[in-house]
Amino acid sequence: MTLLLMIIALYGPSLELPGEEVGYSFQLEDSSAVSFLTGPHNEYIIFRFGFPDSIYLEFPEEASSDSWGCFLIDSYSRHGGEQNDGMSVNTISFAVNDSHIEVYDDYYSVGPEYTTGIRITEENSVIFQKQGVFASRTGSLVLFLNIFQSLE
Repeated sequence: MTLLLMIIALYGPSLELPGEEVGYSFQLEDSSAVSFLTGPHNEYIIFRFGFPDSIYLEFPEEASSDSWGCFLIDSYSRHGGEQNDGMSVNTISFAVNDSHIEVYDDYYSVGPEYTTGIRITEENSVIFQKQGVFASRTGSLVLFLNIFQSLE
């Protein structure tokens, strides 16, 4: 139990290490966390997925200033509310070996209004997809995407 408390203190609820800042993070229903973290002064970006005591995936393996180039961002907005099927669709994605990982945070004026989650595909087949708990979000994916654009 003491070890678990030490690990939680080390990683925090969104899996950050000391000196890292949360860019965007949320929990899944099983209480695992999906987190994009940055180093001091946006020196690097790193993705972590899992629990404080069991990280399933960390990408890239080593944080460096080159890590920003390992991720792709996509953002699309259409205004106009329900009469225009308004939406804001935002994703960060990256590839690890043969897997494509995509984290999304979307708004739709029709249907389920807000969704966030993670999707992993291999050879165009979804092998893992989980909705995030929208109320657990820390940060904003839209604002986090602005960091990417400012570094280009």
